[in-house]
Order: sequence, then structure tokens, then C-alpha cells
Amino acid sequence: MKNRKRKQSLYLISTVLLIIAMTLTLTACGDAEEVVEGAITVPDDYSTIQEAIDAAEDGDVIVVRPGRYTERIDFQGKNITLRSTDPADSEVVSETIIDAGGVDSVVSFRSGESENAVITGFTITGGSGNMEILEFEIEGEMREVPSLYGGGIIVLNDSSPTISSNVIKDNVAERGGGILVYASSPTIQDNTIVDNLSTGGGGGVFLADASASLSDNEITNNSAGRSGGGIAISGEGVSPSSIDGNRISNNRAENGAAFSIFQSNPVISNNQVINNTAANIGGGFYLVSSSPEIRNNDISDNQGGPSGGGVAIYFESSPELVDNLIIGNDADAGGGISVLVDSAPQISNNTISDNRARLGGGLLIGENSTPQITGNDITENYAERNGAGIFIQESEPVLDGNSIRNNEARRDGGGIYTLLNAIVTLSNNIFENNRASQGGAIHVSEGAVLELGDPDDNTYQGNVPDDVHQE
Repeated sequence: MKNRKRKQSLYLISTVLLIIAMTLTLTACGDAEEVVEGAITVPDDYSTIQEAIDAAEDGDVIVVRPGRYTERIDFQGKNITLRSTDPADSEVVSETIIDAGGVDSVVSFRSGESENAVITGFTITGGSGNMEILEFEIEGEMREVPSLYGGGIIVLNDSSPTISSNVIKDNVAERGGGILVYASSPTIQDNTIVDNLSTGGGGGVFLADASASLSDNEITNNSAGRSGGGIAISGEGVSPSSIDGNRISNNRAENGAAFSIFQSNPVISNNQVINNTAANIGGGFYLVSSSPEIRNNDISDNQGGPSGGGVAIYFESSPELVDNLIIGNDADAGGGISVLVDSAPQISNNTISDNRARLGGGLLIGENSTPQITGNDITENYAERNGAGIFIQESEPVLDGNSIRNNEARRDGGGIYTLLNAIVTLSNNIFENNRASQGGAIHVSEGAVLELGDPDDNTYQGNVPDDVHQE
């Protein structure tokens, strides 16, 4: 009898423990899925996401359970939240898929949605863009451009949605493979934008006449046939776009592998712009008639083909390039920075180091440009031919307070090489331990002019074989 009671007691204890364990497991599952009270649930309440959107009203929350939903969706102007069961869980995001199946844009905001229209926690894939006719300024004239826009997401007509914590991948379009924003002001935050393709511009993101905020996104391994493998920006909206805290890496394009910026003045800060490759111009940045603020970015290990491994500044551009790390970039001319065609940038307080080129390892300046170059560390750059630190021709730069050290040219001009009607104003610079065949610190070719203080207030030390060589 005592044994039977003991067995019954053990059975009851085991049963209680099992119930507690099951309760804890169910609670944990509930927490992981973060089921929202009062939410519309897919596929419980509606079998498709679009049916749920059609039924929703402003302020509603739609929760989508994991699964592959083969459809295209349009928010239809509704300020609703569309979310997976747990946008913070990468496994949930990877398993909650909206797949357009190769037809149209996957997600559309085209009816003036506000920031309260939210999409978060999805994998967005299989889009090929919507056919739209949008206006762009081309050669000074506004022209209608029919094209397939926005493979993954398209944002039009003064819409301002919030796009966060999504994976946007394997989409294609003529413009804006991952995301196209036109005349709108979305917030695009904490997304992974990867493996998208544009045959024209903006493999990852295309911002056109926009006032967008892009922050803390991973924009990687996207391609553009023409420009802006990672991000293309053309024109701007009522205020400049802000691009902050993103990692933009391993993107490819003909011009501007990470960024292509045309007639626009965005604020670009605190980004990692790393290991992007342009077949032609601008491994990191390609600027055309633009004056952005580019501040406190890491611009490293990019390749620029013929020109501008890190940054290419072209055609009357006047950016502020301040407090950046410009390191380990490579191009045929202007390994770190190229400044060409009537451009007048402010280049201040940057570290321009370990860049390589045939001409102008650190910087190349030409074609009637007038940069102000102040307070930079221009160090350990290499030129296969001339101008390891800076190569200057047919331009009038002003260099003040720079430290130009440990640069090496295989031929002439370890620190600076000047030729062809260059007029170079130098004050308060330090030239130290630069090396070349001639002009360890500075090589001045016939027809170039150095404008120095009287007495010369630059400092020279340890340059090989000499400080200044004048032809």
C-alpha cells in the first residue's frame, strides 16, 4: 500500500512538472511570435496579404505568419502596420517571404502613405519592377522616361512609408533594383538590401527627387549596368536626403559602384563604403554636378577603373569632403580622390592613405578645377608613375596645413607632381619622408607655377632625393 501511494505521488509530481514545462514552452513560442492582440492575421483571417490590406483601416496591424506568399501588394494609401510575427528574429524574417514571382514590384506605396504606413520583418523578393512614366531632368530639360522601376519596393507620389528590418533581395528592374523612391520621403532603416540588379541605375536603391532617410542598412552585392551599384541619387526633393550609418559593400557598376550622385546634395555621414568596384569611374563615389556633404565615412578598398578609386568628383561639383578615412583605394588615376572638369570641392581633415594609382596615388586634380585642400593627412600613397601624394594639371588648387608624408612615386613627385599650366598655392604644409626619382617632396614641370609665401612657410624633412625639383 505504501508503495502504491508513493507511485501515485511520483505520478502526480511528474504530471505537474510536464504541464509546467508545456506551459513554459507555449509561452516562449508566444513571445517569439509576438502575437498582437486585435491584429488581423494572415493566413488565419485572410489567405493572402493583399486581402488583409483591402480589409484593413488606418491604424490596423496585420501580422503575417511564416510562409511564402506569392503575390504583389499595394498599401493603397492606408496607414497600417504590416509585420511578420517577429521582425527582430532573422529566422522569422527569412521564412516570411513575399515573392512577386518575377512580375511587377513586390511592394508598392503610391497613394500618399504617411510614416505610419509600416512594412517590417519580411523577405521581399522576385520583383521585376512596375512600368511607369516618370519625369527626369536630362540636359537641362524635363523629359518623360518610361521604364521598369522598383523591383523590390516602389515609393511614389509624395509617400512617406517606414520600411524597416526587411531583407530585400534578388529583385531586378531597369531603375532601382531593390528600392525606387520618386518624389517621396520614406524612412528606410535596418534593412538588408542584397543581390539586386538594375540594368540602368541604382542596383540597391534609386532616389529620384526624393527626401529620403536611409540609416543602418546593409547594402551589399548589388549591381547596376550604368551607375550606382549600391545607391543612385538624382535630383532632390524639398530637403536633401540623409544617408547615415549604412554599410555599403561589394557593389558593382560602370560608374559609382557604391554611390552615383547626379545634380543632388545629400548629407552622407558615418557610413562604411568598402570594397566596391566600378568598371569605369568612382569605386566609392561618382559625383556629377553635385555638392553633397560627405562626412565621417570610411571609404576603403574600393576600385575605380580609369579614375577615382575612392571618390570621383566631376563636372562642376563642389562637395564638402570632411573627416573621412580614404584608405586602400585603387584606380589608374586618382587612387584616393580624382577632381576633374571645373570642380571646386572642400577637402578637409581627411586621412588619405595607402591609395594606389598610375598617376596621383592620393589625389588627382585636373581640367580647370579649384579645390581647397586643408588639414589632411596624405600619407603612404603610391604612384606607379608620377605624383604619389597629389598629381595636378591645368588647375589651381590651394593646399594649406596638410601633412604630406611617406608617399612614394616610381618616377617623379613623391609628395606633389605639377604640370600643364597648374598654379599651386602652398602654405603651412609638412613634406616629410617622400620618395621619387626627382622631386621627393615636389616636382614642378615646365609651365607649372608654385605660389609660396616669402619666406616659404612649408616644412621639408627627409625627402629623397630632394625637396623641390624645378624643370
